[in-house]
Amino acid sequence: MAKAKQTPFDLDEITKQTTEFSQQCSDACTKSSEIYAKGFETIFGEIMNIAQNSAKKQAKFVKEALASKTINEFAEIQNKILQDSFDEFMTNTTKLSEISIKVAMETSEPMNEQINKIIQKSSQAMAA
Repeated sequence: MAKAKQTPFDLDEITKQTTEFSQQCSDACTKSSEIYAKGFETIFGEIMNIAQNSAKKQAKFVKEALASKTINEFAEIQNKILQDSFDEFMTNTTKLSEISIKVAMETSEPMNEQINKIIQKSSQAMAA
């Protein structure tokens, strides 16, 4: 009988490593998803705060505008409303952008760590 050809691969070891790799990737994805969910909650909460504050300010501005006695006074109030609204828009946009970037960075961190581990392990295996 012909002797079975031996391969340089240990299939049991490959199966074990593949299973570990899959579990680690799954764990990293789960961690990323949890971070994203918390971050989205933070963003949504901030949007709700912005909406509430905006509604309060708009109600105040409407009262001021209705209380104006002259066209010039009304125009001044309207200009004030426009300027305040624009300033608030820019502030809120910047704030939401900063939160979004932070969430994106934190969300990608578990996957980045996993990728770095894989690269390091592959480099070590190739060097051996």
